[in-house]
Amino acid sequence: MSTLLVVGAGPVSEALSPLAELLGWKPVVAATYDEVVAVIGGADAMVVTSHDAEVEGPALKAGLERQLLYIGGMGSRKTQARRAEWLTANGVSDADQARIHGPAGLDIGADGPAEIALAILAELVAVQRGRTDIGSIKHREGPIHPELGPGEAFCPTG
Repeated sequence: MSTLLVVGAGPVSEALSPLAELLGWKPVVAATYDEVVAVIGGADAMVVTSHDAEVEGPALKAGLERQLLYIGGMGSRKTQARRAEWLTANGVSDADQARIHGPAGLDIGADGPAEIALAILAELVAVQRGRTDIGSIKHREGPIHPELGPGEAFCPTG
């Protein structure tokens, strides 16, 4: 089972954990940088919800150094710019910073913690699957599961 490190406490972090579990991820929440350091070695992906300057920048840098599958940073464009300034001042290249998905999440019009968590996890799944052409299935041509042959897709009913 892959581990999702959720950095920060609060309503979005609380919503991320049960949704991540439904998707087969093991969520681990860390509210302080010391907690991040203690658990990041076992993480496969990370979402930073914290807006604490002593936590968010160092956590993002640590995630980049670990080459995590997905690194998301929740927050406004102003928050993203502040984080980028910290990362630059602490030796993180622009190329590495470009690996951060921030603001995190797909643009689904999310409003409220549960929807924000859903948008973030949808982006995580897209990255995990190597999808860069993210959009509505309705507007995509071709098969829904192009990696599978005819009749190989599983369609849950109910």
